[in-house]
Amino acid sequence: MDAIAKLVAAYPHLTQGPCSHLALAGCQDVVWSTIPGCPENVPVVLRGLLDPDAAEEAERALGWVVMSGPLSMSRAMPAVLPFLLRLAADPEAPRRDELFGLVVVAAALCEPTDPDNARAVAIDGREEDHPERALCRAAFVTDATWVRRLLDDDTLLTSAPLHDDERAHLHTAAGL
Repeated sequence: MDAIAKLVAAYPHLTQGPCSHLALAGCQDVVWSTIPGCPENVPVVLRGLLDPDAAEEAERALGWVVMSGPLSMSRAMPAVLPFLLRLAADPEAPRRDELFGLVVVAAALCEPTDPDNARAVAIDGREEDHPERALCRAAFVTDATWVRRLLDDDTLLTSAPLHDDERAHLHTAAGL
C-alpha cells in the first residue's frame, strides 16, 4: 500500500470535501493528475498536514509526492510549493519544523546547474531535463513574501535553525 493510500485508510475524514484553511486556498483548483507522476489526491495529503493526528503520516506521504529521489524533486514540487510555504508559515501547523525543512531542501535543489561544470551536470543533470527546478524558482519568487515571513519568524528559526548556506538558498530562490 502506498503512503497516500495508508493515509486515506487511517484518516478517511481527510477525503471529505475541500479544506477551508487559508494555507490551502486553491489546492482543489490544481489539476494534480496532469502533473507527470503526481497522484490526483494531493489535497488529501495537504489537508492531512493540518490534522494533528494525521500530520506525521501526511508528511511521509508528501515526501513521496514531492521528491523523486534522495536529492531530486519530482515534477509535483512546484505545484505543492506555494501551499508548503503557507503551511510552514502557520505557527499552528503540526510538524511545522519538518515542513520548513522541506522548503529549505526545495530551495537548495532548485538552484540552476552550471552547464559548464561537468561534475555538476553529471550529478544534478541538465537544466532542460529538469523543468521542475525553474518552476520551483518561479514559485519561490512569486511567493517571496511567504519566504520573507519564514526568515523573519524567530520562533520558527529557534526550533528549526538555519545554517548560512540554507539561508542563502532561500534568499536566492526567492530573489530576496
